Amino acid sequence: MQDSIPPVTATALVSPAINVWRALEARGMDPAAIFRSAGVDPALLKVPGTRLPVRVTARLLRAVEGAVRDPAFGIDVAKQMHGTAMHAVGYAWLSSATLGEGLRRLGRYFRVLSEAWSLQIDAGPASTRVSYIFVVPSIQPSLWLQDWLIAGLVRLSRITYGGSFAPLEVALVRDQPDRTEPFADWFRCPIVWRAPRVSVLFRNEDLVQPLPTSNPEVALANERVALEYLERLDRSDIAAQVRRRILEHLASGSPTQTEIARQLAMSPRTLHRRLAESGTSFADLLDDTRRELAGAYLQRSDYAVAEVAYLLGFAEVSSFNRAFRRWTGRSPTAHRGEGKPGAPRPS
Repeated sequence: MQDSIPPVTATALVSPAINVWRALEARGMDPAAIFRSAGVDPALLKVPGTRLPVRVTARLLRAVEGAVRDPAFGIDVAKQMHGTAMHAVGYAWLSSATLGEGLRRLGRYFRVLSEAWSLQIDAGPASTRVSYIFVVPSIQPSLWLQDWLIAGLVRLSRITYGGSFAPLEVALVRDQPDRTEPFADWFRCPIVWRAPRVSVLFRNEDLVQPLPTSNPEVALANERVALEYLERLDRSDIAAQVRRRILEHLASGSPTQTEIARQLAMSPRTLHRRLAESGTSFADLLDDTRRELAGAYLQRSDYAVAEVAYLLGFAEVSSFNRAFRRWTGRSPTAHRGEGKPGAPRPS
């Protein structure tokens, strides 16, 4: 889990507030007046990459809450989401091979969206719980924001998986409202009220189903954009810098720690130490990157297994086969046979 961030330095991307703007308009309200009352210039929504201090976005959220006064407003905001206001993270999600891959990307690049929260993913034998952790302790997140985050995960899942998607359970921190119908109608699953933190419980079988929206090239391109953005946001994020360079060099062969260290103008020993301080290693980053890309590429029928091995930097197909069996317990060919790309889903 990420350490707490001082509210003075924490920032958040302003573009997701477009969804709030649209939800206010749908209610016949004046979004511009509400935004200005919180000291937020509406014109900022049209400037790509604009970030606001978290304390300012918290002020905007309180202003919206005071103007709307509807416990279900967070669900209304989630209904406006299409993923495109989430910078490169949204496009990477929309083109991921599976929901599980999309969740891992969202967790890895959450700081592109906001430094006020992080994503915690706890996998069990049959289900996986995804929770939001708020890391700016001096700022109390609005209840409707927390509802929006959870309802938004469900919305994004339905965009890619299909309208039939429903989680096993959602947990909300708010008291049970007088009108629960908007929540029940949206989530279509049991709801836990007054939970210690907001979360969604996914079926593991749903997380590994191939998605018809999968596009590995688009996912990879936007992952690079997200990594570059994080590097600019925080030059000390050594794991993001290494992962981006791994992505850039895989098709030319397996990159080495020495090569990446040289590109980062540091010794291999220094790179090893800094990655260890971040809780990872070069080998782990390389292995994790290959594993995720392999699943995405194998969803594409126009890539032979040998081509996938080449794109992942393996010198031999046999080496790729061994690595894939270690990751998944089956061969690349067997994995590809379990789901056909573009298979329609009920909606």
